[in-house]
Amino acid sequence: MKEKESPKDKPAKDKPAADKPAAEKPGAATASLRHYRELLWHTLVRQTLLYFLPLLLLAAFFHVQYRSMIRESHRAHLTVIAEQQATTLDLFLRERLVNLANLIDDPQFESHEMSEVYLQQVLSRLRQTSPAFVDVGVVDDEGELVAYAGPVDFRSPVNYGKEPWFQRVREGEQTLVTDIYLGFRSEPHFTLAVKRERERGMRVVRSALLPEQLLALLETLEGAQEVNAAVVNAHGVFQVVTERVGTPLGETSSVPPREPNRGFVEVPGVPGAGGWAYAWLSETPWALVVHERPREGSSAVLSPQNWLLGVTVLFFLGMGLVIFVRARQLVGKQLAAEQHEAELSGQLVHAAKLASVGELAAGIAHEINNPLAIIAEEVGMLKDTMNPEFGDTFDRDELAERLDIIHEAVFRCRDITRKLLTFVRQTDIKIDNHEVEGILDDVIGGMLSKELLLGNVDIIKDYDPEPRPVQTDRNQLVQVFLNLIKNAVDAMPTGGTLTVRTKHGPEGVTVSVRDTGTGMTEDQMKRAFHPFFTTKPPGKGTGLGLSVSASILKNFGGNMYVESAPGKGSTFTVELPYEISA
Repeated sequence: MKEKESPKDKPAKDKPAADKPAAEKPGAATASLRHYRELLWHTLVRQTLLYFLPLLLLAAFFHVQYRSMIRESHRAHLTVIAEQQATTLDLFLRERLVNLANLIDDPQFESHEMSEVYLQQVLSRLRQTSPAFVDVGVVDDEGELVAYAGPVDFRSPVNYGKEPWFQRVREGEQTLVTDIYLGFRSEPHFTLAVKRERERGMRVVRSALLPEQLLALLETLEGAQEVNAAVVNAHGVFQVVTERVGTPLGETSSVPPREPNRGFVEVPGVPGAGGWAYAWLSETPWALVVHERPREGSSAVLSPQNWLLGVTVLFFLGMGLVIFVRARQLVGKQLAAEQHEAELSGQLVHAAKLASVGELAAGIAHEINNPLAIIAEEVGMLKDTMNPEFGDTFDRDELAERLDIIHEAVFRCRDITRKLLTFVRQTDIKIDNHEVEGILDDVIGGMLSKELLLGNVDIIKDYDPEPRPVQTDRNQLVQVFLNLIKNAVDAMPTGGTLTVRTKHGPEGVTVSVRDTGTGMTEDQMKRAFHPFFTTKPPGKGTGLGLSVSASILKNFGGNMYVESAPGKGSTFTVELPYEISA
């Protein structure tokens, strides 16, 4: 028997749960903040994938294409400059060789070739044609310099017999442009030579060209201000070069390939359009190489492609900010919708509770009538005992015993009404650890005990011997089990067997409620959890019990299934995790 309590000793735990939410606020606030962050993160990811990422990929594609176009344009531009300058240099050397050929083919040359006065006149005419001519000399078939006009004072006889260029001429070359070399004058210069065979022997007209003259020519050509041009031979030795790049007779690593004879060479490790263009000459085995000249006062940061990249980055930063603001707005609207939905769901749950109480009204009234009848009977007996007409039969021990019976009956009524009020009261959700077995016992042995007894329903409890608590709201879980068991009783109008089983697994608990009632068809099972669907006769059910129960379980991270067949009963299975997410 429970310990008796007086009304004035009513404990504080009888206060409604709604009166003590303060202890739950910090946890609820943390869960709400975590939920907000999750929604914001999911919304940002979704909007990024839908709007931001496609534009970013498109911008990256166009940026790569733009840089590729700029690089190809740069390569083509340098290659064109190299081709034009190589063609001009080729034409210049060819013209100088033609000048010497015209000289040696002049009929007067053979009769005056030994005259220094004549050669001075010839040199003067050559310089009028091109100031690149430094001197002019006549060499016989033995390599002796037989006549000379120019700035060099040869104090002793000069013989070119062992010079490579003369050996090439003697071996058969009619015209020749040598690589740069020091020679007898001990300064870098080129030699242009034209050979003719005569009756009295071979004659060669030679002239020296200084690299400064060729460099001055290159710097006057189109595109010269944009590039640093240099002329190299097949071995990578500078023939003509500016001081910014190197010195004549110096070596370079920029040796172009022989095939193709024009092209562009990428420099490994240099980002962007790093590299140089080249073009081989036809008159001599030289290649003209051009490098882009750094622009004075310009910065790579301000290049068109980097400027465009900066604008693109700023655009996407602004777009990201817009997406973030829009995501926060959407999350705010979603949270407001969820809050409104939760309020409606709470009202629906409360309505379902009231509907369940309405269905239980007869049993509850009978449950309360029993202790009230006891109270009325005991009060009547006390009145009869204290009535003088029946004599002096007052007995204090008997009085105390009857008062105890009245006291117990009163508190029995209080327990019934308290459980009923606790069930129907609309309170905040309070998550705590509860054992489902205890909740099932309260429903079976408390609220529905009289209905089960009157309905001739046998109860079989098959609980797991090792129960574990689950995180849940006790009041809402009571409603779930109350709906399931009440439906099972209604499905057995003539009585039957109700089996309640619990099974604890590694992640959660499974509760099954099986009846031996009328069962359901397959179509009825598909619609069992739809709102306002019921198999009960009109006036016997609202159709909200299973739909509300399924919604409650879903909020706790659980689920509900049904197995049934007509005439073979139904089994409702509830799955609940031990811990629920925020």
